[in-house]
Amino acid sequence: MASWLVGASAAPRICTTADTLLFGQRMVGSTTTSMARVSNCGDMPWSFTGVSVDPVTNTAFHVDTACATGLVMAPGDACAVTVRFEPLVPGQASGGLWLHNTTSTPDQLITFYGRGVNAEAGAASVVFAPARADFGAVILGVESGPLEVRVQNQGTSALVPSAIVINGAAPYDFRGETHGSPTDCRVGTPVAAGSSCGLTLFFRPQQAGMRNATLWIDAPQLGALTALVLSGDGTPQPAATPMIDVVEFHHSPSDQYFITSDTAEAAFLDAGGLGTGWVRTGAHFRAWPRGVPAGFDVCRFFGTPGIGPDSHFYTADAAECAAVKRNPHWIAEGIAFRTAIPLAGACTTGYSTVIRLWKPGVDTTGTRHRYTADPATVTAMAAAGWVVEGPVFCVPN
Repeated sequence: MASWLVGASAAPRICTTADTLLFGQRMVGSTTTSMARVSNCGDMPWSFTGVSVDPVTNTAFHVDTACATGLVMAPGDACAVTVRFEPLVPGQASGGLWLHNTTSTPDQLITFYGRGVNAEAGAASVVFAPARADFGAVILGVESGPLEVRVQNQGTSALVPSAIVINGAAPYDFRGETHGSPTDCRVGTPVAAGSSCGLTLFFRPQQAGMRNATLWIDAPQLGALTALVLSGDGTPQPAATPMIDVVEFHHSPSDQYFITSDTAEAAFLDAGGLGTGWVRTGAHFRAWPRGVPAGFDVCRFFGTPGIGPDSHFYTADAAECAAVKRNPHWIAEGIAFRTAIPLAGACTTGYSTVIRLWKPGVDTTGTRHRYTADPATVTAMAAAGWVVEGPVFCVPN
């Protein structure tokens, strides 16, 4: 009975004293050695089925090991892995040694990291603006962006990136794109002291929940690797929600533009409830009704009679809504409808952009606003003296 119990609990196990060898920053031309011990910490023998350096290992690393393909490891046996780091050029370097074996964890990997530095290290300094690339909540499978990030060189010498890499927990949810501009951040392209380059980033969540990654920039002139945190929240596709039409009216005598999703209110205007002159322009866009989980509330305001604009104002920006509510020139009329909002001034695929235009008046009461998703209308209004205030809503196509 005792023999049977021992046999049932016996198992081959592989143990390493270190899964990762960290060499830190080392001067170019120097040599640093680190070692890991691999052993059979179980009570049954096992063997190596393949011992090999990962093919992408940097040439700055040199591996010497007695662990070898076909070697049988009895319980208590051990072999050593010795790694030398000899950087010949500045920059981050990484590598790995595979230890394939016949245990229940057959694909063991010892990784190693180091960074070569020279006398230039510390001559450049990077600051990101914004300091974090946060895409917020994005529906699964939908790409959000572009989000523009400036990389500012605040050092005393030019910065020449040797690596721009995204890794971390969810690296494939994020991507960068260049536009062929001379101000794009590129490997090998200098960024003068006091100048900056640009990164254009996108986010497409592949799983629900918080998704995080890190964008690393390395250069010989940096004292250490510089990191930008990338984050976003993957949200499931919302259940189908009813859509409504937001229609536009124009009042020629006062040159007012007005939008509403309330069919009763639209019918009231059609019937002349506010007098003659209010007519539909034919322009409209889609939105979600109040009270549904999709989108964001759009606050509706009208100018305070006698002191405020003789015009309506709409915003989906919660901070702007709160500020306008405190402004005595405006009266809050409640929530008009719900819509998505632009990220970094742009709408994602499947959405059209609604632009807000503003027309200055002789006094405050004479100012006007208009909201349109038609680019041709924006061009015509700008030519007529209206100020293009930019994207404010993203509306479903």
